[in-house]
Amino acid sequence: MSKVYLTIIFTVLFLFQCVSSFTPCPLLGPPFPAFTLDKNSSILTSALANLTGTFDEQNTKGSGSHGDTTPNTTSFSVSLFSTNQGTASPSPFFFDYHYTAPSLQNSSNKIQHANRDSIYRIGGLTQIFTVWTSLVEAGDAIWHDPVTKYLPELATITKTANAKQDPVRYVDWEDITVGQLASHMAGLSRDFAPPGVTPIYSNVGFQILGYIIERITGQPFSDVLESRILKPLSLTKTSLHTPSSSSSGLIPTNPRTSGWSNQYTGEAPALSMYSTITDLSTAGKAILNSTLLPRTQTNRWLKPVSHTSNPANSLGYPWIVYSSGDYPSTSMVDIYTYYSSIGQYSSYIGLVPDYNVGFTVLAADSVSAPDLNAHADIIGDVILPALMKTAVTQAGARFGGQYTAASGLNSSITVSVDELPGMFVDKFVSTGTDFRKTLASLIGVEDPAALSIRLYPTGLVSETASGGSRVSFRAVLQDKNELADADTPTCVSWMDVDKFKYQGRALDLFVFEVDAGGNAVGVEISGLELRLNRKK
Repeated sequence: MSKVYLTIIFTVLFLFQCVSSFTPCPLLGPPFPAFTLDKNSSILTSALANLTGTFDEQNTKGSGSHGDTTPNTTSFSVSLFSTNQGTASPSPFFFDYHYTAPSLQNSSNKIQHANRDSIYRIGGLTQIFTVWTSLVEAGDAIWHDPVTKYLPELATITKTANAKQDPVRYVDWEDITVGQLASHMAGLSRDFAPPGVTPIYSNVGFQILGYIIERITGQPFSDVLESRILKPLSLTKTSLHTPSSSSSGLIPTNPRTSGWSNQYTGEAPALSMYSTITDLSTAGKAILNSTLLPRTQTNRWLKPVSHTSNPANSLGYPWIVYSSGDYPSTSMVDIYTYYSSIGQYSSYIGLVPDYNVGFTVLAADSVSAPDLNAHADIIGDVILPALMKTAVTQAGARFGGQYTAASGLNSSITVSVDELPGMFVDKFVSTGTDFRKTLASLIGVEDPAALSIRLYPTGLVSETASGGSRVSFRAVLQDKNELADADTPTCVSWMDVDKFKYQGRALDLFVFEVDAGGNAVGVEISGLELRLNRKK
């Protein structure tokens, strides 16, 4: 083979590598606008059939690509729920799966099969309800208050023990805030470090948070939980204390050995609750829908507080935030999870705000608390790609196409989707001028054809009198010829929002007008004073 021919091949391969190395730099959040989720969707039904088959195979073999499980002794229930518009939303969940281990036949309890109404002990998931109760009752303003504001007796202990002089032996309660209790950042319970330094799991912190709620309300914590959360959401099978009847309880051995009947008294706000996948799905949807809180409050609640020593995990109030997705090929997807093991029970909940979905896994084992990581990983690996595909497909159908000026003005844009995050603008003409060249020159892109203009939803939506809405997007401009740094691009797109303006109006703001059916009919580009209509 000639050297010239080899040179041509290498040059083509290098250029292909340059082009294929481009990765978008999306804004944090959903890569596409909200989508509908229907039970009869071919994408969803295929994914759910795959999910059922994967669980069936895992339960048959006791192992799989996600690790080993213990189907002989572990009974469990799974649910997937959604707050998206569509037929998947009205019920508590759009998918459930139950597996009953052979060992459950030896249980002292009457229930012999796991089902949607089986009651499990959910242990540490209680902490989500404790934080939620405090938010409904007092909001997050108290998170910045010192604990001693509500429990002044702790300040007396601090002074008596001279804790400021000996932080190794004593807790300086005056330096601990309510928010640090709610996010495992208080340095409790083993006095490992001064407050606010590093996450340390602490049941004691939630016990104290329960006392603070009681001090604020003047009522027992159990009553506040009942009146603020359980009754408003009709969570009739969820309780802080052991249910009076165990007829629906999934007890793998007997009440004492399994931990079903254990009482935690003061630690109840940290460990004590019981629930079902049906009630937890309803609760998860209420959090995503902001049913009991202002939307702005929920947005603040579903945010990280601190890193952990695991690069894939951050910590919230009290969420364990798992960063999923195939970044940078896909947007980073934050899953707000929490999991617990107590006695012979394990529980897991996950919320995906970017896609308005969530899942629960509740389990009980006749030997010890089961590991649910395999179950959660199976759900994520099967369902997230289906949701991403649904979002891309619907975005293209609802927003894709050509938009042109109604008058004789020669202005138009073309909106499309591909396999990457965000919709993108291909053709962009303003009053007869190729506006791609103008934008390329603004950010220093030498080849206008290499300019990437990708649109990401801001979450800002205004209702219109016609029953439709105005949906806001921001454009991120990038050079597709600019190589990423070892496939880990430094995304600073958040620093460039609103950077370029014309006569005080942002050039990166695109506002789509959407009809009552959810389909775009036009777009406004305020920086250019353009109003374009979508071609039918």
